[in-house]
Amino acid sequence: MINLINILVFLSSFLILITFLVYFHELGHYLIARLFKVSVEKFSIGFGKPLHQWKTKNGTIWSLGRIPLGGYVKFSEIDNEKNIINSCITNGNKYFNTIPVFQRILVVLAGPLFNFILAIFIFASLSFTLGTYRVDSIVGEVIDGSPADKAGFLIGDRILTMNNKDVSDFNDLRRYIALRSGSNIITKIERNESNFELIIKPERKFEKDLIGGVSSSGKIGIGLSDPIAITKLEYNFFEAIVYGYKELISSISMTGYYIGRVMKGEEDGKELGSIIKIATVSGKVAVDAVNGNTTIPDQLKELSLRLLTIGASLSVALGVANLMPIPMLDGGHLVYYGYEAIVGRPLSQKKQEIGFQLGLAILFTLFVVLTLNDISYVSSIFS
Repeated sequence: MINLINILVFLSSFLILITFLVYFHELGHYLIARLFKVSVEKFSIGFGKPLHQWKTKNGTIWSLGRIPLGGYVKFSEIDNEKNIINSCITNGNKYFNTIPVFQRILVVLAGPLFNFILAIFIFASLSFTLGTYRVDSIVGEVIDGSPADKAGFLIGDRILTMNNKDVSDFNDLRRYIALRSGSNIITKIERNESNFELIIKPERKFEKDLIGGVSSSGKIGIGLSDPIAITKLEYNFFEAIVYGYKELISSISMTGYYIGRVMKGEEDGKELGSIIKIATVSGKVAVDAVNGNTTIPDQLKELSLRLLTIGASLSVALGVANLMPIPMLDGGHLVYYGYEAIVGRPLSQKKQEIGFQLGLAILFTLFVVLTLNDISYVSSIFS
């Protein structure tokens, strides 16, 4: 019975999470399109034969597909070359490809932007209700032979900046180091009321993460002071919004920086994953939450907090991924519309089709690579 409950929690948490993120993304496209009075033929969550669908007064068909791993919004368009009208436009509505190019750009941008807005809202809500914790970056242990030992770190050193970035909060320090294995970092420390600069090169280490999967990141080989210097930070409504925005920018920056390192061959890209890894992480986190040795209300609270935290990160990742300049993704459409805005005419249908075929090949390759990463990660949990 317990195993059956765990399976249900595992699957339902993943499906609820991914469905909500996709819905919010597509809702962005839909709302901005309707703002410009574009006729929307269909709003679908999931693919395949509909489990349920209904038609609203404005003519849009809302649908729930059998395969709940994505979604789309279908706009009414005119075939520009064959001059064929695909659907009837009434009540002053417009075809998508007849509205000004800047409006089409805004409609496409709306999906990723809504994901970013959702992430800000989650980060802000968590900080407003729970607060956050600042941990001072004070060295309490230096592991023999580690990068910190080789660089000359001593117990009691207070780490201030790395490459002029403030890392006096250990949370920021950890995230900064994680993506810079093999890179020299100019580090400013405070020791005995004097400031020094040391150069440290983080090493890539493999270790188990919170759910038991093996992942790699940069490490310098230090431990925190004992007792750990912790300060709880509380936020009013506006401060929480600012905090949420800063967390969004930090997440986007880290994602972009990691992808850049992968492209330069400085990372192996193994930390990138797709739907299997998302399902594993969200499902395992949910199962661990409900199996905690606490009351049911506390378990539900812990479950909600964990899924919200994962949801914020995934929402950022979904927004960034869709902005990649690959045809078939939002970023690819933006490239086409950008060309049209500059040149004054759209790219020819033939060239667009070639681009979509190329985009499909790229996406298929990425799918294979990321699936292999997922399999490697999931297998490490049970190794």
